[in-house]
Amino acid sequence: MEHKYTFSFEKLRVWELANSFAILIYNVTKTLPKSEQFGLVSQMTRAAASISANIAEGTTRTGGKDQARFTTYAYSSLMEVLSYCILSNRMGYLSDHHLTEVRQSVRELSLRLNNLRKYQLSKYGKDSNASGNMVEEGFAEYFTGEDNFNDVSASFQRPKDKFNVRRTIQPYFVHPTAIIDDGCEIGPDTKIWHFSHIMTGAVIGERCNIGQNVVVSPDVVLGNNVKVQNNVSIYTGVICEDDVFLGPSMVFTNVINPRSAVNRKSEYKKTVVKKGATIGANATIVCGHDIGRYAFVGAGAVVTKAVPDYALVVGNPARQIGWMSEHGMRLDFDNKGRAVCEGSGEKYVLIDGKVEKEAD
Repeated sequence: MEHKYTFSFEKLRVWELANSFAILIYNVTKTLPKSEQFGLVSQMTRAAASISANIAEGTTRTGGKDQARFTTYAYSSLMEVLSYCILSNRMGYLSDHHLTEVRQSVRELSLRLNNLRKYQLSKYGKDSNASGNMVEEGFAEYFTGEDNFNDVSASFQRPKDKFNVRRTIQPYFVHPTAIIDDGCEIGPDTKIWHFSHIMTGAVIGERCNIGQNVVVSPDVVLGNNVKVQNNVSIYTGVICEDDVFLGPSMVFTNVINPRSAVNRKSEYKKTVVKKGATIGANATIVCGHDIGRYAFVGAGAVVTKAVPDYALVVGNPARQIGWMSEHGMRLDFDNKGRAVCEGSGEKYVLIDGKVEKEAD
Protein backbone atom coordinates (compact mmCIF):
# COMPACT_ATOMS: atom_id res chain seq x y z
CA MET A 1 0.00 0.00 0.00
CA GLU A 2 1.34 3.45 -0.93
CA HIS A 3 1.23 6.30 1.54
CA LYS A 4 1.42 9.95 0.58
CA TYR A 5 3.37 10.86 3.70
CA THR A 6 6.28 9.07 5.37
CA PHE A 7 7.33 9.92 8.90
CA SER A 8 11.00 10.61 9.54
CA PHE A 9 11.65 7.47 11.59
CA GLU A 10 10.40 5.28 8.70
CA LYS A 11 13.35 6.47 6.61
CA LEU A 12 15.89 5.15 9.11
CA ARG A 13 17.67 1.93 8.23
CA VAL A 14 18.14 1.15 11.90
CA TRP A 15 14.37 1.38 12.46
CA GLU A 16 13.76 -1.02 9.57
CA LEU A 17 16.27 -3.45 11.05
CA ALA A 18 14.58 -3.19 14.44
CA ASN A 19 11.23 -4.05 12.85
CA SER A 20 12.75 -7.03 11.05
CA PHE A 21 14.29 -8.16 14.34
CA ALA A 22 10.90 -7.96 16.08
CA ILE A 23 9.35 -10.12 13.33
CA LEU A 24 12.20 -12.62 13.77
CA ILE A 25 11.52 -12.83 17.51
CA TYR A 26 7.78 -13.25 16.97
CA ASN A 27 8.56 -16.14 14.63
CA VAL A 28 11.13 -17.93 16.80
CA THR A 29 8.92 -17.68 19.89
CA LYS A 30 6.35 -19.83 18.09
CA THR A 31 8.64 -22.77 18.87
CA LEU A 32 8.38 -22.18 22.61
CA PRO A 33 5.90 -24.29 24.60
CA LYS A 34 2.39 -22.95 25.22
CA SER A 35 3.13 -22.91 28.95
CA GLU A 36 5.46 -19.95 28.26
CA GLN A 37 2.84 -17.89 26.41
CA PHE A 38 2.50 -15.50 29.35
CA GLY A 39 6.09 -15.98 30.46
CA LEU A 40 9.10 -15.95 28.15
CA VAL A 41 7.05 -15.44 24.97
CA SER A 42 5.33 -12.37 26.35
CA GLN A 43 8.57 -10.90 27.69
CA MET A 44 10.53 -11.52 24.49
CA THR A 45 7.94 -10.12 22.09
CA ARG A 46 7.25 -7.08 24.28
CA ALA A 47 10.94 -6.19 24.51
CA ALA A 48 11.50 -6.81 20.78
CA ALA A 49 8.61 -4.56 19.78
CA SER A 50 9.82 -1.78 22.06
CA ILE A 51 13.15 -1.42 20.19
CA SER A 52 11.70 0.16 17.04
CA ALA A 53 9.13 2.04 19.15
CA ASN A 54 11.86 3.74 21.16
CA ILE A 55 13.77 4.64 18.00
CA ALA A 56 10.61 6.20 16.58
CA GLU A 57 9.84 8.10 19.76
CA GLY A 58 13.41 9.41 19.87
CA THR A 59 12.94 11.16 16.52
CA THR A 60 10.24 13.35 18.08
CA ARG A 61 12.64 14.76 20.67
CA THR A 62 14.47 18.02 20.09
CA GLY A 63 17.80 17.76 21.95
CA GLY A 64 20.48 15.26 21.04
CA LYS A 65 20.82 14.18 24.66
CA ASP A 66 17.10 13.42 24.80
CA GLN A 67 17.19 11.56 21.48
CA ALA A 68 20.17 9.51 22.66
CA ARG A 69 18.27 8.55 25.79
CA PHE A 70 15.61 6.75 23.72
CA THR A 71 18.30 5.06 21.65
CA THR A 72 19.74 3.78 24.95
CA TYR A 73 16.29 2.42 25.85
CA ALA A 74 16.22 0.62 22.49
CA TYR A 75 19.65 -0.91 23.11
CA SER A 76 18.61 -2.02 26.61
CA SER A 77 15.54 -3.78 25.17
CA LEU A 78 17.74 -5.47 22.57
CA MET A 79 20.00 -6.88 25.29
CA GLU A 80 16.91 -7.97 27.22
CA VAL A 81 15.68 -9.98 24.22
CA LEU A 82 19.09 -11.62 23.77
CA SER A 83 19.17 -12.61 27.43
CA TYR A 84 15.72 -14.23 27.16
CA CYS A 85 16.80 -16.09 24.03
CA ILE A 86 19.91 -17.47 25.74
CA LEU A 87 17.78 -18.59 28.67
CA SER A 88 15.25 -20.23 26.31
CA ASN A 89 18.08 -22.07 24.55
CA ARG A 90 19.51 -23.37 27.82
CA MET A 91 16.07 -24.59 28.84
CA GLY A 92 15.75 -26.48 25.56
CA TYR A 93 12.99 -24.26 24.21
CA LEU A 94 15.00 -22.50 21.49
CA SER A 95 17.23 -24.31 18.98
CA ASP A 96 20.90 -23.51 18.49
CA HIS A 97 20.10 -22.47 14.93
CA HIS A 98 17.53 -19.91 16.06
CA LEU A 99 19.84 -18.59 18.77
CA THR A 100 22.62 -18.10 16.21
CA GLU A 101 20.19 -16.27 13.94
CA VAL A 102 19.16 -14.00 16.80
CA ARG A 103 22.78 -13.31 17.79
CA GLN A 104 23.67 -12.25 14.25
CA SER A 105 20.76 -9.83 14.12
CA VAL A 106 21.59 -8.50 17.58
CA ARG A 107 25.15 -7.77 16.54
CA GLU A 108 24.17 -5.78 13.47
CA LEU A 109 21.44 -3.89 15.28
CA SER A 110 23.74 -3.17 18.23
CA LEU A 111 26.35 -1.57 16.00
CA ARG A 112 23.79 0.59 14.24
CA LEU A 113 22.19 1.69 17.50
CA ASN A 114 25.63 2.57 18.78
CA ASN A 115 26.27 4.70 15.69
CA LEU A 116 22.86 6.31 16.02
CA ARG A 117 23.57 7.29 19.59
CA LYS A 118 27.02 8.65 18.78
CA TYR A 119 25.57 10.72 15.97
CA GLN A 120 22.82 12.16 18.15
CA LEU A 121 25.28 13.22 20.82
CA SER A 122 27.92 14.59 18.44
CA LYS A 123 25.48 16.50 16.23
CA TYR A 124 23.06 17.82 18.83
CA GLY A 125 24.87 17.42 22.14
CA LYS A 126 25.61 21.14 22.43
CA ASP A 127 22.34 22.46 20.99
CA SER A 128 19.22 21.85 23.04
CA ASN A 129 17.06 23.53 20.37
CA ALA A 130 18.20 21.37 17.45
CA SER A 131 15.59 19.96 15.09
CA GLY A 132 14.26 16.48 15.85
CA ASN A 133 13.89 15.66 12.14
CA MET A 134 17.31 14.07 11.62
CA VAL A 135 16.54 12.35 8.34
CA GLU A 136 16.03 15.58 6.43
CA GLU A 137 19.47 16.71 7.59
CA GLY A 138 21.31 13.78 6.01
CA PHE A 139 20.94 11.41 8.93
CA ALA A 140 20.03 8.40 6.82
CA GLU A 141 23.25 8.64 4.81
CA TYR A 142 25.25 8.44 8.03
CA PHE A 143 24.27 4.81 8.45
CA THR A 144 24.94 3.49 4.94
CA GLY A 145 28.59 2.57 5.69
CA GLU A 146 30.05 -0.34 7.60
CA ASP A 147 30.79 -0.10 11.29
CA ASN A 148 34.35 -0.69 12.45
CA PHE A 149 33.79 -1.82 16.03
CA ASN A 150 35.20 -5.15 17.13
CA ASP A 151 33.40 -5.37 20.45
CA VAL A 152 29.74 -4.38 20.55
CA SER A 153 29.44 -4.29 24.32
CA ALA A 154 32.59 -2.21 24.67
CA SER A 155 31.58 0.21 21.92
CA PHE A 156 28.21 0.98 23.45
CA GLN A 157 29.47 3.16 26.27
CA ARG A 158 27.78 6.00 28.10
CA PRO A 159 28.53 9.53 26.91
CA LYS A 160 31.40 11.46 28.44
CA ASP A 161 30.89 13.96 31.24
CA LYS A 162 30.51 16.85 28.79
CA PHE A 163 27.10 15.50 27.87
CA ASN A 164 25.96 15.73 31.50
CA VAL A 165 24.54 12.22 31.76
CA ARG A 166 26.75 10.15 34.01
CA ARG A 167 30.03 10.22 35.85
CA THR A 168 32.42 7.50 34.73
CA ILE A 169 33.36 6.43 38.26
CA GLN A 170 30.89 6.99 41.05
CA PRO A 171 30.36 5.70 44.59
CA TYR A 172 26.61 5.31 44.06
CA PHE A 173 24.37 3.27 41.73
CA VAL A 174 22.39 4.81 38.87
CA HIS A 175 20.14 2.75 36.59
CA PRO A 176 20.94 3.27 32.89
CA THR A 177 17.56 4.92 32.26
CA ALA A 178 17.97 7.52 35.01
CA ILE A 179 19.26 11.04 34.28
CA ILE A 180 21.70 12.80 36.59
CA ASP A 181 22.32 16.46 35.73
CA ASP A 182 25.64 18.15 36.37
CA GLY A 183 25.96 20.00 39.66
CA CYS A 184 24.28 17.38 41.87
CA GLU A 185 25.69 16.01 45.10
CA ILE A 186 24.99 12.32 45.68
CA GLY A 187 26.34 10.41 48.66
CA PRO A 188 27.95 6.97 48.62
CA ASP A 189 25.84 3.79 48.56
CA THR A 190 22.78 5.66 47.28
CA LYS A 191 20.70 3.89 44.60
CA ILE A 192 18.76 5.70 41.88
CA TRP A 193 16.38 3.54 39.86
CA HIS A 194 14.56 3.48 36.50
CA PHE A 195 13.51 6.69 34.73
CA SER A 196 14.32 9.00 37.63
CA HIS A 197 15.77 12.51 37.15
CA ILE A 198 18.06 14.25 39.60
CA MET A 199 18.30 17.92 38.65
CA THR A 200 21.10 20.47 39.00
CA GLY A 201 21.66 21.66 42.55
CA ALA A 202 19.94 18.72 44.26
CA VAL A 203 21.73 17.25 47.28
CA ILE A 204 21.19 13.58 48.18
CA GLY A 205 22.88 12.00 51.18
CA GLU A 206 24.34 8.58 51.82
CA ARG A 207 22.49 5.23 51.57
CA CYS A 208 19.37 6.75 50.03
CA ASN A 209 17.05 4.78 47.75
CA ILE A 210 15.36 6.71 44.95
CA GLY A 211 12.66 4.56 43.34
CA GLN A 212 11.35 4.52 39.78
CA ASN A 213 10.02 7.65 38.03
CA VAL A 214 11.16 10.07 40.74
CA VAL A 215 12.04 13.72 40.11
CA VAL A 216 14.32 15.55 42.54
CA SER A 217 14.16 19.24 41.62
CA PRO A 218 16.91 21.88 41.92
CA ASP A 219 18.04 22.76 45.45
CA VAL A 220 16.11 19.93 47.09
CA VAL A 221 18.00 18.42 50.04
CA LEU A 222 17.64 14.78 51.09
CA GLY A 223 19.51 13.59 54.17
CA ASN A 224 21.04 10.18 54.78
CA ASN A 225 19.05 6.95 54.45
CA VAL A 226 16.03 8.63 52.84
CA LYS A 227 13.70 6.18 51.07
CA VAL A 228 11.71 7.60 48.15
CA GLN A 229 9.20 5.20 46.62
CA ASN A 230 8.00 5.17 43.00
CA ASN A 231 6.34 8.14 41.25
CA VAL A 232 7.28 10.90 43.69
CA SER A 233 8.15 14.45 42.61
CA ILE A 234 10.17 16.38 45.18
CA TYR A 235 9.97 20.06 44.28
CA THR A 236 12.27 22.98 45.03
CA GLY A 237 11.73 24.11 48.61
CA VAL A 238 11.55 20.63 50.13
CA ILE A 239 14.10 19.46 52.69
CA CYS A 240 14.01 15.91 54.03
CA GLU A 241 16.18 15.13 57.03
CA ASP A 242 17.76 11.73 57.76
CA ASP A 243 15.71 8.50 57.72
CA VAL A 244 12.63 9.99 56.05
CA PHE A 245 10.26 7.66 54.17
CA LEU A 246 8.23 9.02 51.22
CA GLY A 247 5.55 6.56 50.12
CA PRO A 248 4.60 5.77 46.52
CA SER A 249 2.90 8.59 44.59
CA MET A 250 2.83 10.96 47.56
CA VAL A 251 2.75 14.64 46.53
CA PHE A 252 4.61 17.77 47.56
CA THR A 253 3.59 21.24 46.42
CA ASN A 254 5.65 24.44 46.54
CA VAL A 255 3.15 27.13 45.56
CA ILE A 256 -0.14 27.85 47.36
CA ASN A 257 -2.02 29.40 44.42
CA PRO A 258 -0.51 28.19 41.12
CA ARG A 259 -1.61 29.60 37.77
CA SER A 260 -0.17 28.53 34.45
CA ALA A 261 -0.01 32.13 33.22
CA VAL A 262 1.57 33.52 36.40
CA ASN A 263 5.25 32.95 37.22
CA ARG A 264 5.53 32.32 40.96
CA LYS A 265 9.03 30.86 41.16
CA SER A 266 9.95 33.62 43.62
CA GLU A 267 7.11 32.48 45.90
CA TYR A 268 8.18 28.88 46.48
CA LYS A 269 7.47 27.90 50.08
CA LYS A 270 9.79 25.80 52.19
CA THR A 271 8.64 22.46 53.60
CA VAL A 272 10.81 20.49 56.03
CA VAL A 273 10.22 16.80 56.66
CA LYS A 274 12.10 16.13 59.87
CA LYS A 275 14.17 13.14 60.92
CA GLY A 276 12.48 9.73 60.80
CA ALA A 277 9.11 10.94 59.52
CA THR A 278 6.93 8.73 57.31
CA ILE A 279 4.56 10.00 54.60
CA GLY A 280 2.19 7.33 53.30
CA ALA A 281 1.18 6.46 49.75
CA ASN A 282 -0.80 9.11 47.83
CA ALA A 283 -0.63 11.62 50.68
CA THR A 284 -0.40 15.32 49.80
CA ILE A 285 1.68 17.85 51.70
CA VAL A 286 0.49 21.41 51.07
CA CYS A 287 3.63 23.54 51.01
CA GLY A 288 4.82 25.54 54.00
CA HIS A 289 3.75 22.97 56.59
CA ASP A 290 6.57 21.07 58.29
CA ILE A 291 6.33 17.40 59.24
CA GLY A 292 7.72 16.74 62.72
CA ARG A 293 10.30 14.20 63.84
CA TYR A 294 9.05 10.61 63.53
CA ALA A 295 5.59 11.85 62.58
CA PHE A 296 3.42 9.47 60.58
CA VAL A 297 1.17 10.74 57.78
CA GLY A 298 -1.37 8.10 56.77
CA ALA A 299 -2.00 7.01 53.18
CA GLY A 300 -4.08 9.51 51.22
CA ALA A 301 -3.98 12.20 53.90
CA VAL A 302 -3.93 15.89 52.87
CA VAL A 303 -1.73 17.87 55.25
CA THR A 304 -2.81 21.52 55.55
CA LYS A 305 -1.02 22.44 58.78
CA ALA A 306 2.18 21.55 60.62
CA VAL A 307 2.38 18.03 62.04
CA PRO A 308 3.91 17.65 65.55
CA ASP A 309 6.75 15.27 66.41
CA TYR A 310 5.57 11.64 66.72
CA ALA A 311 2.01 12.57 65.65
CA LEU A 312 -0.18 10.20 63.63
CA VAL A 313 -2.41 12.08 61.18
CA VAL A 314 -4.97 10.77 58.66
CA GLY A 315 -7.77 12.04 56.46
CA ASN A 316 -8.63 15.05 54.30
CA PRO A 317 -7.83 17.46 55.74
CA ALA A 318 -5.39 15.55 57.94
CA ARG A 319 -6.26 15.38 61.62
CA GLN A 320 -4.30 13.86 64.47
CA ILE A 321 -5.65 10.58 65.84
CA GLY A 322 -2.74 9.42 67.97
CA TRP A 323 1.00 9.04 68.40
CA MET A 324 3.66 6.80 66.85
CA SER A 325 6.98 5.51 68.18
CA GLU A 326 10.29 5.78 66.35
CA HIS A 327 9.86 2.08 65.59
CA GLY A 328 6.59 2.79 63.75
CA MET A 329 4.22 1.40 66.38
CA ARG A 330 1.10 3.06 67.81
CA LEU A 331 1.69 4.48 71.30
CA ASP A 332 -0.97 3.97 73.95
CA PHE A 333 -0.36 6.43 76.81
CA ASP A 334 -1.65 5.64 80.30
CA ASN A 335 -3.20 8.17 82.67
CA LYS A 336 0.29 9.19 83.77
CA GLY A 337 1.28 10.07 80.21
CA ARG A 338 3.63 7.14 79.73
CA ALA A 339 3.80 4.55 76.94
CA VAL A 340 6.04 1.70 75.85
CA CYS A 341 6.68 0.84 72.20
CA GLU A 342 5.57 -2.73 71.52
CA GLY A 343 8.22 -3.13 68.83
CA SER A 344 11.33 -1.82 70.55
CA GLY A 345 10.47 -1.62 74.23
CA GLU A 346 11.49 2.06 74.28
CA LYS A 347 9.63 4.34 76.66
CA TYR A 348 7.87 7.60 75.83
CA VAL A 349 6.33 10.38 77.84
CA LEU A 350 3.51 12.77 76.90
CA ILE A 351 3.75 16.20 78.55
CA ASP A 352 1.64 19.23 77.61
CA GLY A 353 0.64 17.73 74.27
CA LYS A 354 4.21 16.87 73.26
CA VAL A 355 5.86 13.45 73.07
CA GLU A 356 9.48 12.73 73.93
CA LYS A 357 11.41 9.48 74.15
CA GLU A 358 12.81 8.76 77.57
CA ALA A 359 16.58 8.39 77.83
CA ASP A 360 17.87 4.87 78.42
